[in-house]
Amino acid sequence: MGIATNKKPVFVRNIICGLTCLFFSIFLFPATGIASTKFFDQGNFQSFSLATVVLAIIVFGWALFVVRKLSRNEAQSRQKLKDIEGRLNQAEAVINAEPGILVIWRGRNAIPENVTGDMYDAVQIPTEQQALLEFSSWLSSESAETLQGSLEELRSSGKAFNIGIRTSSGELLEADGRTAGGSATLRFRPLVGERRNKIDLSHETRRLGKQVQRLSAILDQAPFPIWLNDKKGKLAWINKAYLTAVDATKVEQVLQQPIKLVDQAKIVQSGNSDGGKSNDRGRVGTVDVIISGNRRTMDIFKISTETEDANFAVDMTALDNTQRELDMHIKAHASTLDKLATAIAIFGPDQHLRFYNAAYAKLWALDSDWLDTHPGDSEILDKLRSERCLPEQANYRAWKTDLLSAYKTLEAKEDWWHLPDGQTLRVISEQHPFGGVTYLYENVTEQISLESRYNALIDIQSDTLSNLEEGIALFGTDGKLQLHNVSYSKFWNLSQEFLRTQPHIDDIVKKCLTLFNDRGIWDDLKYCITSINEKRKPLQDRISRSDHKIFDCAAIPLPGGNTLVTYLDVSDSAGIERALREKNEALEAADRLKTNFLSNVSYELRTPLTNILGFAEGLSMGIAGELQEKQKEYLGHIQASSDDLLIIIDAILDLTAIDAGALELRLTEVSVSDLLEKTARAMTARIQELDLTLNIEVAGNVSNLIGDEQRLSQIFSNLLANAIGFSPKKGTVRLGAKRDGDNIVMWVADTGRGMEPEFQKQAFERFQSKPIVGGHRGPGLGLAIVKSFVELHGGQVSLLSKPGKGTTVICRFPIAGPASSTPITELVQAKQAIAG
Repeated sequence: MGIATNKKPVFVRNIICGLTCLFFSIFLFPATGIASTKFFDQGNFQSFSLATVVLAIIVFGWALFVVRKLSRNEAQSRQKLKDIEGRLNQAEAVINAEPGILVIWRGRNAIPENVTGDMYDAVQIPTEQQALLEFSSWLSSESAETLQGSLEELRSSGKAFNIGIRTSSGELLEADGRTAGGSATLRFRPLVGERRNKIDLSHETRRLGKQVQRLSAILDQAPFPIWLNDKKGKLAWINKAYLTAVDATKVEQVLQQPIKLVDQAKIVQSGNSDGGKSNDRGRVGTVDVIISGNRRTMDIFKISTETEDANFAVDMTALDNTQRELDMHIKAHASTLDKLATAIAIFGPDQHLRFYNAAYAKLWALDSDWLDTHPGDSEILDKLRSERCLPEQANYRAWKTDLLSAYKTLEAKEDWWHLPDGQTLRVISEQHPFGGVTYLYENVTEQISLESRYNALIDIQSDTLSNLEEGIALFGTDGKLQLHNVSYSKFWNLSQEFLRTQPHIDDIVKKCLTLFNDRGIWDDLKYCITSINEKRKPLQDRISRSDHKIFDCAAIPLPGGNTLVTYLDVSDSAGIERALREKNEALEAADRLKTNFLSNVSYELRTPLTNILGFAEGLSMGIAGELQEKQKEYLGHIQASSDDLLIIIDAILDLTAIDAGALELRLTEVSVSDLLEKTARAMTARIQELDLTLNIEVAGNVSNLIGDEQRLSQIFSNLLANAIGFSPKKGTVRLGAKRDGDNIVMWVADTGRGMEPEFQKQAFERFQSKPIVGGHRGPGLGLAIVKSFVELHGGQVSLLSKPGKGTTVICRFPIAGPASSTPITELVQAKQAIAG
């Protein structure tokens, strides 16, 4: 370590030499020939030269004086430097004489300015600067963390420290940190003697203090309440979970009051026999407490020390609920097993009966009270053998020994017991998860009987298939023939030898192409049989072969990927079907002829009928003279009959237009209440004639609907006329309407004789009528017209009737009108606009 020399005398000396040279240059200035310039004359030049010489002498003397003074100062400085270097070397020797390493930082530099010293093998630590400062590589984690924190605090705030640190190998060192001026120092020294013991104790105290802090933090963050009591039972410390459990916000408040989570008296009452003392690893007992408004079951544990008692409250609510659920499940399983038809018996590791169900007691006819005494397995077997309930065995002891060997093996055993009473049992014995053996006795007597009958049924089915006229073939998932009958081979002229080889569908198709060469149908059939699609669809087709045979072919996908193919010879029925179809076409033509006839007749009758009504009305008005009473009566009958006939003709014309699709609705917004009132007013005379009561019931939520007002009026006129006609005198007729969602429901009800159930099914058909003797009668077109007009409006009509109770006809109309109402309405509005 050295000190830098003072360079100031050398600098001054250089200045003096420069000045001297400058003055000598000036003095020699005349010799340069510049003096001949006009600037100097002879007198001025001599004066200037003399002044220059004097100035040069003065400067030289001053420079000489300064140089000597600086030389003396330099000699003194060099002597002081030697003294300082000597003292420094002496200090380094003193420092290096003691084992230790000194690290010095200058200012805020992260890299140390100097690292000096030696441990002299007293302690093995890194000697390189970079390795030395990586504390975690040669110190224990706790010491490295502590030293790093102390060093950072020293360099940031100047706080000195003196701590003990332990290396990874367990050696103890002293780490001393200080500040001096603008430097920070860290010194590592080994410890011996009393100082080592003191530092060792300090290090252990620090380690234990941190451990206590960590444990305290862990306990404070524990998810269950923890508290400390002194020997007098006073609260000394609580954690956050305890604070939360008692709904408090401050620890001091809980400790001062104090607020107790658990009452010791209740712990004693929970069933602990030692008065709350620790047992079962410190468990005191169980107690119910209220936390956040919920009832919780807590297990209390206490660990006692000389000065304090540590208490833990562990929430066991979920465990208790699970235990209760487990008990319920066990009981439910036992109840379920008790209802099973399979006999079950569970024996414990001691070979004594632990559980049995009702089927077990019933199977062996054993007394339940005796079974509840938990008899041994061997004892039960001996009892059953004495009652001849077990299979007959030549060597019973060996048989029983082999049966009881199930207690010593982990593999399940299966056996078949043929009992003397003819029953057959399938016996399965296997190890129970908790030890012992579980026996299952499955009575397969009925199963064996069913299997025998099944085999017989299969034989019968095979014979049945062979004698069917229908050709049947069953194909497997691989497309190969699995089953067929005789008719199938006959239909396609396939030999039995060929079919027994289970040919593929491709091979069968090749042989069948000679009779039917439509490859499209064969490809569809092959796809249906060989497709791996889970959503295969059935295939149906009709085959007309070249030999004039006609078959109905059907391919039906079966579960498991199989496919059933059937062929039915319909050659004869196809001819009959053709004849029936021709007959049906003739009947349809006759029906159309009838409809056209009725339409034409109706049109032809309407004109003369209109004339008759006109003349009758003129006669009734007295145009041809005054009429007698009898003539007026006859004229009234003529008018009434003509009106009825006109209604019938109009109905026939409407039905004809509906059938032809030529009837167009004139859609407008119709008021339901006005519609019903107008219909009622039109029937006022007839109602008064029969002394009937007419009730109109319109709900308040009924709105207007889109429809043809004329056709709607015609619907309810027909319904009201029927209701009036079939009502007795002084009866009641009801007209009503209500809203149901997007629909208007309207009805007409009477209290007449009603309809028989058989006639209700055909009431809406045309020309169906059941007139009252001496009363109302009609052609049977009214309800047919009603049904047609309601359906044209996109609605529905239904009928409720009981004989002797009356009839109610219910019509349901969409408020927005039929689906095609929008364009029709626009067309109607356009026509009205044009007309306007």
